[in-house]
Amino acid sequence: MANAVKTIDLQVKTPRSLTSQAFESLRADIISCRLAPMEKLRVHALSERYGIGATAIREALSRLVSDGLVEATDQKGFRVCGVSRSELLDLTNTRIEIESLALTKSIANGDIEWEAEAISACHRLSRHSGPGPGATDEDKETWSKLHHQFHYALLAKCSSPWLLNICELLHQQSERYRHLAEFATKPSMRDTTKEHNELLQAILDRDALLACELLRKHFSRTTEILLEAYQTADNSLVA
Repeated sequence: MANAVKTIDLQVKTPRSLTSQAFESLRADIISCRLAPMEKLRVHALSERYGIGATAIREALSRLVSDGLVEATDQKGFRVCGVSRSELLDLTNTRIEIESLALTKSIANGDIEWEAEAISACHRLSRHSGPGPGATDEDKETWSKLHHQFHYALLAKCSSPWLLNICELLHQQSERYRHLAEFATKPSMRDTTKEHNELLQAILDRDALLACELLRKHFSRTTEILLEAYQTADNSLVA
């Protein structure tokens, strides 16, 4: 009997996949504030940090400039974008406006599959404890993903890839502020599970006006808590 020939599938990473890998790693570290606001991003150091070539790192940094997470400096270098109180307020107001538009369209277009996914996403989120005291980094990351999945599920039927892309960019920026204040945020009596359930019920009832108002309150309360956290830590954002 002839010996079977074992085929080995060699997965060679292309420059494009390496750039995507660098982009994802950098974005995750910036959003989580492992790379702090205004921190200089040196290509050589980042190449060693992620084990990825300098060319892919530069391409990833250029993409992150477009996303508003990195800025190019006059010296042809890069640094993490800064943060400020005024930007956080502007970001929150813009996110409310844009996501309310997407949510209204999604409610109008939503079908039973959309409802089922929203219910499922809300349930998964409710079964996981929030990023409170004692939570590990893994717990916080899992909760953040589930929270994002829930809010994305609500908007998924807006039938506008552009709207969804803009919502995603705004979400990334909002997450960065949340992570930045996380160390100073004290436990509160806020019942986010109740807020999410009320928002879910509003979209199931196809009550767009109520859903948008609940969304506004949800985002606004988060921003209030973040600003309180900065002030408590004596780490106020630049105006």
